[in-house]
Amino acid sequence: MSFEEAVREAPSPVGCACRSGLQALKRADRSRVTCAEPRRLTGSVSLDSALARETQHANAPRWDYGIGYKPRRGAERAIWVEVHPASTSSVGEVINKLNWLRMWLREDAPQLASLTVSNGTTRPFVWIATAGVHIPRNSRQARQLSTAGLEMPRRVLRLP
Repeated sequence: MSFEEAVREAPSPVGCACRSGLQALKRADRSRVTCAEPRRLTGSVSLDSALARETQHANAPRWDYGIGYKPRRGAERAIWVEVHPASTSSVGEVINKLNWLRMWLREDAPQLASLTVSNGTTRPFVWIATAGVHIPRNSRQARQLSTAGLEMPRRVLRLP
């Protein structure tokens, strides 16, 4: 199943929110995701925007974006990107967003969940820092990120 097909299977309004390439990302956030071969970016969806007006998700700690990516080898997959300030005080908030995303994928979008896998190069959940990264690598917060399945925040997501 492709990323676009999996998005269409998600409940409304997400099901009709898929855009080609990185078009679902805010203009300022598009430059934070690069790909050596842009045609490998098969689509994107702004979860935050799509679900902001939905009663059950209006006050939820929503994750920002999903991006479809077709690696050189293997099946198409979903990469989930959160663009957020990267300080020690933000770690708990981003982990809450990740927990919400995992629950939403499991309960509401199982087809997208099946595309959410690591290929060893890029993990499926990525935190992109809006400015500098202010989380020491050996800190308690860095360990919390690792335990939650997140790498340290980065300024740009570079896909091969």
